[in-house]
Amino acid sequence: MKSKYFISALALLLVILFSCEEKKLEPITKSFGEPQPVSDIQVKPTSGGAIISYKIPNMEDILGVKGVYTLSSGKTYEATSSFYENKLEILGFNDTLTHEVKLYTYNRALEFSNPVSVSFNPLESSLSKVTKTVKIISDFGGAQFNWINEDKAPLTFEFMAQDSLGQLKLMKIITSETEKGRQSLRGYPPEPRIFAALVRDYWDNRSDTIYPAEGNILPMYEEKLDKSKMTIMKLGNDQNFTNWEGMDSFLIDDDPETFGHSPNSSLPAPFTIDLGCIAKISRVVMFQRRFSDSYYNWGNPKEFAIYGRLEKPSPSGNWSEWTKIMDCEIIKPSGSPSGTVTDEDMAAAEDGHEFVFDLSQEPLRYLRIVILNTWGGTTFTHPAEVDVYGQPIE
Repeated sequence: MKSKYFISALALLLVILFSCEEKKLEPITKSFGEPQPVSDIQVKPTSGGAIISYKIPNMEDILGVKGVYTLSSGKTYEATSSFYENKLEILGFNDTLTHEVKLYTYNRALEFSNPVSVSFNPLESSLSKVTKTVKIISDFGGAQFNWINEDKAPLTFEFMAQDSLGQLKLMKIITSETEKGRQSLRGYPPEPRIFAALVRDYWDNRSDTIYPAEGNILPMYEEKLDKSKMTIMKLGNDQNFTNWEGMDSFLIDDDPETFGHSPNSSLPAPFTIDLGCIAKISRVVMFQRRFSDSYYNWGNPKEFAIYGRLEKPSPSGNWSEWTKIMDCEIIKPSGSPSGTVTDEDMAAAEDGHEFVFDLSQEPLRYLRIVILNTWGGTTFTHPAEVDVYGQPIE
């Protein structure tokens, strides 16, 4: 019996001894020796960086190539590429000065070669190019910011306006890759005011603060057009929106809880609004119906077109009398797939989806909206409300 306890104790002691043995942190892959550096290097300058091509040494355990470089800000960055690639992209510079990147080959044992230094002069950065194109002009109720991003680079734009104390205050931030961008700050009286913008990129390079060429901006007068003066016209080829508790008049009754509802197999579904006055229109805001406690579903409009006209149209609704103003698409801010709606998406739908008219648009009295397809792929549609903003003329 004692021998049994002795054997058990001995076994436990051996387990403890082996458990206490020092563990060495070593590469899980055996080294075949320090890797050789890359060779046959070629450099192609790009906007804000360069593409560096090379030949990888013929060693069986090579894992990849790493480039290490420092931006003008003093921050150090790394770019890596696997052994399947023969090039490395260096990004983040906001000047055209001479810069250096050190290239290292590394193997599966995480051993690095001696560095190879490569010098290059980046081309003008996307940030610099975009900054030169930013224009700030007067808009309805504020200022309009326009820019061109020919590289479609992801850039962050900060829009500022002068507050009641005369200080510039940050009002809106967006990130955009759009080739031709436009944003507006609104809600200001028609009094001279300073507006400004700033552009920055992923590497925290920043432009100087950008001001309008003329200094102050005088916002154009804007109001929400009076819906008590509006009517839904019934042209010969318009759809009716009186199905399933819907009403034509609900499209302009200032109540987003009501809606118009077209019949089955009715798309594309046009309806016509007599604004009750001639106005220089600044924007149209489309509201979705809240269906099953959500949006971006069922018969809610997704794509539609807006047409306009100054003179009273013929009762037939002849399309040759109408001028197309714009194609519109309601976008989910989150970009989430069908069936997924985030808090951000819900907030955007409750605020309404805004579609801005060009400042050169001539005054109109009649609008025609044609709903082309819906979020649920239905053959009918049920918009909740349409708001129209602008400057009444008469």
